[in-house]
Amino acid sequence: MEWREIYERIKSSKKALRSLLKGKAIEVGDKITIQDPPMEIEIGDKIRFLLNGELSAILDEDGLTIIDEAVKEEVKYWCIALSSLGFKRYRIRDSPQDL
Repeated sequence: MEWREIYERIKSSKKALRSLLKGKAIEVGDKITIQDPPMEIEIGDKIRFLLNGELSAILDEDGLTIIDEAVKEEVKYWCIALSSLGFKRYRIRDSPQDL
């Protein structure tokens, strides 16, 4: 998996993510925080993953750094979801007939 490419995709779609996640995320300044207890994902200059408020992983232009192995798989899934067009299509669907 090319982490720099994933990082760039997430960063370039930040505006779309902000719109798609309205009501499911908190925006403060230039940072979006997605709440997925016990995890939080902060999308700013870097993409930070926190577990119970503690920094557990960082995705940036240098790649993915896992600090807490307990979140490794979850972080990978989030990175793929946030960077994929499928995620956007899935999130836009509101009604059962769209499925």
